[in-house]
Amino acid sequence: MRTEAKRRGDYRHFHAITTRWMDNDAYGHVNNVVYYSWFDTVVNQFLITNGALDIERSTVIGLVIETQCNYFAPVAFPDCIEAGVRVTKL
Repeated sequence: MRTEAKRRGDYRHFHAITTRWMDNDAYGHVNNVVYYSWFDTVVNQFLITNGALDIERSTVIGLVIETQCNYFAPVAFPDCIEAGVRVTKL
């Protein structure tokens, strides 16, 4: 069964990401491991921007306990994307 894509309204925070040439693989699209580096970037940007993480003065760290990635369409350099963040459970 194919997973349904979430709606933009399901997300509260967005971060723009510009793909890099090195993100592409031999198949001409962004390699799947790059998506997980985007998770790290977007979550930490969200935490820092909202004052929940101070990487210079605090011992608090940001953790992502679970991630999921469903691929609906290819992304390739020089595409620009917006990554969304949402919390499903605290």
